[in-house]
Amino acid sequence: MTNPDPTEFDKLQKLLASKKDEKPEAGFFDRFSDQVLTRLEEPAPKPTLWEQLNDQVDPFRAGAVIFAMLIGVGVWYGLNEGSHLAETGPAPLGQTESVTEPLGQELDVLAGGSLPLNKSKAEPPRILMNPGAGLATRPANADPSLLRGRAASNTVHTPK
Repeated sequence: MTNPDPTEFDKLQKLLASKKDEKPEAGFFDRFSDQVLTRLEEPAPKPTLWEQLNDQVDPFRAGAVIFAMLIGVGVWYGLNEGSHLAETGPAPLGQTESVTEPLGQELDVLAGGSLPLNKSKAEPPRILMNPGAGLATRPANADPSLLRGRAASNTVHTPK
């Protein structure tokens, strides 16, 4: 057991000496038990909304949700802005107001090609839906002298 510090002991003695002269008001001990019983019978105060949220919300999960929402909004905004940028054609510097039509709509063609847009909603040919359906297989006509004496193209050559 360690020895107590004498300076701390002196401070404690001075504190007790100052409290020695203090007396509770008249009737304090008569009312004290009634006050304790009354407080025990009272219902607990209803917690505030902030206290309820602090009890039910984990701060780590709340931070993760907020971070995920920020990332989602950023991705959505980036994709939305990217689609607007792809629809507009290149504009000379300082003349962005002159470009009002999305790319390809003024020509009624697909961007980058000369194929007209399919506005009739017609279905594509069936061969595109199921390529190779109903076709018979047959060997390719190749000159056998080209293939003799050559290694396969997928072999690995290792140094000796």
